[in-house]
Amino acid sequence: MGCRHIDETEIREILENGSINFHKSALNGDPCRRKYAVEGHTKEGQRLRVIFAPCGNEMTVVTCIDLGVEWACDCK
Repeated sequence: MGCRHIDETEIREILENGSINFHKSALNGDPCRRKYAVEGHTKEGQRLRVIFAPCGNEMTVVTCIDLGVEWACDCK
């Protein structure tokens, strides 16, 4: 998230207000193996895609992508 200049507040914005991109989601199989690609704009104008993997009462963020900027990153 740091490499892509995305913070937890922006992730929550997308979870609450974004739309599922069914073409980028993996919805087959066991419910705990499903992944939802949710896209939207943050209040600051970033266009994001966040991959969420819900299981029971937990929500895991698999990855997040800034769809407007290709950030250079050397995360270690």
